[in-house]
Amino acid sequence: MSGIFCKDIAVLDVNSKTISAIIGVKKSDSIFGIKSVVEKNHQGFEDGEWFDNYDTTQVAKTVLIECLKSAGSRTKRIYISVPAEFLSVVTKEVTVTLDRKRVITEEDVKFVYKKGVDFSSDKFVLINTKPVYFVLDDGEDMVDDIVGSVGQKIEACVSYVLAEKSYVIMFDNIASSLAFSDIIFVGTPLAENIALLEKEQRNQIYTLIDIGYISSSITIGKGEGIIDMKSFSLGGAHIAADICEALDVGFEAALLAKQLVDLNLNYSEDAILVNNSNGIIKASDAEEIAKEKLDVFADIIGNVLSDYDDILPSNMKIYLTGEGIAAMRGAKKYLSEQLGKNIEIITPKLPGFVKAEDSSKISLLIMADTMTKKGLLDGLKRLFGGKR
Repeated sequence: MSGIFCKDIAVLDVNSKTISAIIGVKKSDSIFGIKSVVEKNHQGFEDGEWFDNYDTTQVAKTVLIECLKSAGSRTKRIYISVPAEFLSVVTKEVTVTLDRKRVITEEDVKFVYKKGVDFSSDKFVLINTKPVYFVLDDGEDMVDDIVGSVGQKIEACVSYVLAEKSYVIMFDNIASSLAFSDIIFVGTPLAENIALLEKEQRNQIYTLIDIGYISSSITIGKGEGIIDMKSFSLGGAHIAADICEALDVGFEAALLAKQLVDLNLNYSEDAILVNNSNGIIKASDAEEIAKEKLDVFADIIGNVLSDYDDILPSNMKIYLTGEGIAAMRGAKKYLSEQLGKNIEIITPKLPGFVKAEDSSKISLLIMADTMTKKGLLDGLKRLFGGKR
């Protein structure tokens, strides 16, 4: 089958610990078939800089080659995630007045988006555009889809997601070297917001926190767009690093302690959490160190939210995902107590991939499926002169 008509969906997800390649195919509205998944660790990044650029490039090529071979896929289109540390989000208010009151078309909406594009940057390139909300004819109702509605004046809050050009060039070269001809970049926070949350959950302003291995992000969103996003180089591995340094034990022992500790418990002084060749770690020590680092996370999150006190509802939903701390027993409860706000864990719902650590790669896959459908519809309209 020619690659251009291949129904396979290929994605390459990059986070601060692993690079994952997935080949999937949508079998029905609710069923995904996963043909192949290949995932390998790489050196990662910090403050938007790679620890080892060559290592990351080689790992990305390896997982893609192995995944394509295992799936027997010839697809030429690939969707590549862009982590928050390599992104910038710009939100703009845009107003367009049409020639008359009439039915709003997709082309009208595209014109609204285009009107807000006046970026001039040597560092960033626009990769995704999504609406936070639309308002028609000075009304009060905010909606995220106006195609088919009747109106003349369109007011919109539009979210533009920009990626660092160096990141785009790096991964464009990787994909092109493997004969991919259609390369689409998707911001990870955007994919997670849309794929993990139902439309009803996005009708009101919400916050999604992704705490990863050594990099994390906080996004405030509404509708299909991101109102604002903050990224920072701090993750679950830093809890293990603190245990490692404070107790003078091996890093693997510290990682195991982070995995085993239960912040809901009051450990006795002599309770041992880890006892192996990499070190001996008391449960009470690991708990204390973990809580101290979670206090740092709470301060960062609290400071970000305080910047938006004037627009955030008191009952705003806060969601937590990512591999960093979501699986730590008691971490969600402890963070909630420190912030004075309830936090909910959110994970993908795809069978076999229902853990918080799966969020970025599965969100990219779901987002890719959505974008593929829209792309095919645009293609059909061009092929048939606007009729379909």
